[in-house]
Amino acid sequence: MLDVPSTDTPDRFTIERCGACAVLRTTPVPADLTPYYATELAATMTTRGNPLFAALRQVQLERELGRILRHGDPGTLVDVGCGTGELVAAARRRGIRALGADAAAMPPAQLGADRFVWFDFETYALDARADTVVLRHVLEHARDPFAMLTRLRERGARRFYVVVPDAGSRECRLLGAAWYLWDPPRHLWHFDRGTLARLCARAGLAVVEEGSDAASILAPSVYRALRLRGWPSMIYERFGPTSAVAAASAPLDRLLGGNVRWVVAQAGD
Repeated sequence: MLDVPSTDTPDRFTIERCGACAVLRTTPVPADLTPYYATELAATMTTRGNPLFAALRQVQLERELGRILRHGDPGTLVDVGCGTGELVAAARRRGIRALGADAAAMPPAQLGADRFVWFDFETYALDARADTVVLRHVLEHARDPFAMLTRLRERGARRFYVVVPDAGSRECRLLGAAWYLWDPPRHLWHFDRGTLARLCARAGLAVVEEGSDAASILAPSVYRALRLRGWPSMIYERFGPTSAVAAASAPLDRLLGGNVRWVVAQAGD
């Protein structure tokens, strides 16, 4: 077990391994997660951030779209937990029918109402039919990842592109409790290559391609450490998750071998 304090609240959590499936999980799980998504740190998930960070994210999104497209026509692509809507916008520039989906009442600024549908993160109900579902940094937030995948399959999804933090990465092992991507309690589950593959198989999904990638996490881990130690916000915010420092330090994350896992998975017959 690993004791991991919340970055932006006074709460403390434990990361423990499930004896049945070996996946790491956050305990305890708050009955109401809403307050944890109302902090200024949580808001960075739906903002573009520093211009340098935003520019690098566009390059990354194009690379990720390529992973999806090399497995054939994606049909209607739905980006669940679409955040700023940038992946949807990039997909539509390529001529793909793409929709953003989230629990918010209003779409992101760059997506009109005709490009946005509602997704319920409690029941996993989706107000659209999807051929391809994108779950970028979403599955770790779900109370029941298996139920999420299963429900989306029942809605017609045949291809999934999933990206999650890699709790088996060298970076995670080096940083321990300081690793920014633990992010309890917003992150309820913590996958590695093996546990993600087993989850897909259990949900009837065959992994057709997989790999590792590097998100800009070393600088946000400094942000986390400084904030937990009570440093002034004018200092720790320089290392925030969407800051210029985070963008500039991204090559260091890659040198460590990456910190996220991704898979393209197909639903079986």
